[in-house]
Amino acid sequence: MYRLFDSYVKLLFTRPRLILVLLLLVTGISTVLLLRLPVETSIESLIIEDDPDLDFYNHYKEQFGEDEFLVVAFRNPEIFSPTYLRFINHLTKAFEDLDEVKEVVSLTNVDDIVGGDDDFYIHPLVKELPTGSEESARILQRAQFNTLIEGNLVSPDGSAGLFILRTRAHPGDERYDVRLIAKVRKLLDDPQVNYLHEKFHLAGWLVTDVGMSSYMTWDLLLFLPLTSLLLIVLFWFFLRNWWAVCWSMVNITLCLLVTMALLYLVGGSVSPMTAILPPLMMALAASDSIHMFTDFFQRDRQPGLVLSTLQQTMRHLSTPCFLTSFTTAVGFFSLVVSRIPPIRQFGLAAAGGMLAEYCLTMMVIPLGIMWTRNSLGWNIPRSRHRGFLYQQMQQKASSVVRFRWPICCLALLLTAGFIWQATRINVETNVIEYFRPNSSISRDTDFVDRYLGGVNTLEISLRARSIDAFKEPANLAVIEAVADYLEHQPAVGKIISVNSFLKEMNRAFHNEDERFFRLPASRELAAQYLLLYDGDEIYNFIDRNYQWTRISARVTEHSSSRLKEYITALQAFIASHFPDSNLEIRVTGKTFLVNKLIKSIVDSQVQSLLVAFLIIFAVLFIVFRSFTLGFISIIPNTMPIIFNLGIMGLVGIPLNTATAIIAAVTIGIAVDDTIHYLHQYQLERATGKARRPAVINAIVKKGVPMTTTSILLVGAFSILVWSNFIPTAQFGILCAITMINALVCDLLVLPALLSLRK
Repeated sequence: MYRLFDSYVKLLFTRPRLILVLLLLVTGISTVLLLRLPVETSIESLIIEDDPDLDFYNHYKEQFGEDEFLVVAFRNPEIFSPTYLRFINHLTKAFEDLDEVKEVVSLTNVDDIVGGDDDFYIHPLVKELPTGSEESARILQRAQFNTLIEGNLVSPDGSAGLFILRTRAHPGDERYDVRLIAKVRKLLDDPQVNYLHEKFHLAGWLVTDVGMSSYMTWDLLLFLPLTSLLLIVLFWFFLRNWWAVCWSMVNITLCLLVTMALLYLVGGSVSPMTAILPPLMMALAASDSIHMFTDFFQRDRQPGLVLSTLQQTMRHLSTPCFLTSFTTAVGFFSLVVSRIPPIRQFGLAAAGGMLAEYCLTMMVIPLGIMWTRNSLGWNIPRSRHRGFLYQQMQQKASSVVRFRWPICCLALLLTAGFIWQATRINVETNVIEYFRPNSSISRDTDFVDRYLGGVNTLEISLRARSIDAFKEPANLAVIEAVADYLEHQPAVGKIISVNSFLKEMNRAFHNEDERFFRLPASRELAAQYLLLYDGDEIYNFIDRNYQWTRISARVTEHSSSRLKEYITALQAFIASHFPDSNLEIRVTGKTFLVNKLIKSIVDSQVQSLLVAFLIIFAVLFIVFRSFTLGFISIIPNTMPIIFNLGIMGLVGIPLNTATAIIAAVTIGIAVDDTIHYLHQYQLERATGKARRPAVINAIVKKGVPMTTTSILLVGAFSILVWSNFIPTAQFGILCAITMINALVCDLLVLPALLSLRK
């Protein structure tokens, strides 16, 4: 490897323009690919690939349409007044005119089932808009009498209502959700349409997905300039050389371009998961730049010998910088074991970006120094770069050796305590809690949950082998038993199935006698009702062959852990009560699939961490050619991960789609300082120094770049705290804490361990 690197250095210094052309070519290609990078905001992107439940759900949607719909909710004590009903009718027509809307269901166009003597009729709840209070009162009475309307389109007390906007199928139309929400909001902001200036609440998966898109765009617009500004300030503070700042930022920018181009090449997109990639890669790219310039500035540079000093720096850092980039890449690459596409794509792009970062650092910074070597800034005395941090390392390094036993004992006690706290971690994918409590998405969802029985649904599919199976009383009884079970669950709101229609028709057929609000007693009667029914709404819940039907239950619970309990209990109920049924009964729906992320998150966390751990430390054993050094290096790099998990358990931060990748990512980053330290330690030992003087000298020489790079990483990660997404903010603060812990372990625990014995 050294021979290959020397050949590259020779090429760089003899043919710099060739390297420049290569850099320009890479920049151009990366820019083109970046501009083609798609944006994916749907939570469905997090659903596991090649999942039989996902395949079934797609087939289910072909029959019954999307189970994700847009809810436009409102609250007003005068909902059934003539004025307000005209307003609802006006808005209904405005929504129906939208190209993206398949169907609108509201109080003024919903079907009502009206009974008579041995007959019933289907007509709109509001046949004609009322002109007086008596007509309005009759409409209110009918709405509260019809169970398909009460609790579905209007709250039981009649003070809150909603529009249901069902969407058209839109495969491949990535801007569909954004376009629909924008049009709806524009209508509601138009004073000629919303002439009563009513306050509306938009909720549902569509709103959640579009909210992610909007907040993600805002995060990127915030993160990139803030991270750049922070890096510029920190580079200047640590390096005190504007040329060093300039070339470091050029290197970071090129690394970012290449990484995002790789994200496109691996089939990824800009999503809530990958939105943290730009600031993350900018921070990591800064690390090698700091090591390069710090080493360069601490060498004696006589006028006219800048290039010679540069070659010494490149050769000295070629191995440790490569190893740090490689091990960080391994940490990212370990995420490919995940079955969640964005996590896997994030890992692949970041791993490739780290390898590209090493190559770019060894190109951009040397070229920058070569072309500006006549600047006065490069020839400043190295004493100016041995400031406060360097003095502190010189003064305190021997203390680490002197207090080695107390340091090791304290580390052991802290590790045991954080392991205990780590057992308290919860696994949670509450999508609503991804948003801050004061966000419109959180407030609007809470409004619908509180007044109208929830917006998300749990779907139960029931499929028979024969046509007309769901005219049979025995099969209808199965639907009724499942629906009755759901009604007794605290998180379940309104439940609608084909039985809901049949019971309404049976009551209407018997002159609206409340005693007949039950399922028809015979197959013939059920068939007669279905024949007489001339509406369309029932076919959103059963196919026209009466062979496949669904139960749709609105849920007000968004906690994945509690939803998992409900779903597991529901599946157990179905398995135990209908073991011999001829029906295929399956829980499905978008809520169900998102909830399945729990197990995959835990599995991917454990698997990716194990893969990263094995590969990284196998590399360290080989590189350092010492079982003892390889084993010792494991300890200070395992401790920050344990501390991180312990903090999550202590303060209640859940394991979610963002925090799940922290362990695998940070173990690759945290090991960087260990590599630089142990590389310097071995160099000191190779010169004949005893163990403890070698430990002290390694702290003095590598303590400053290790500290400065850690501060850079902490600062860059801390910027993520300003994210609109709670998991991203949690990711940022946890990574920042992990970097601090890793630095402390590498400057205290690692030297203390090396000082204990031969």
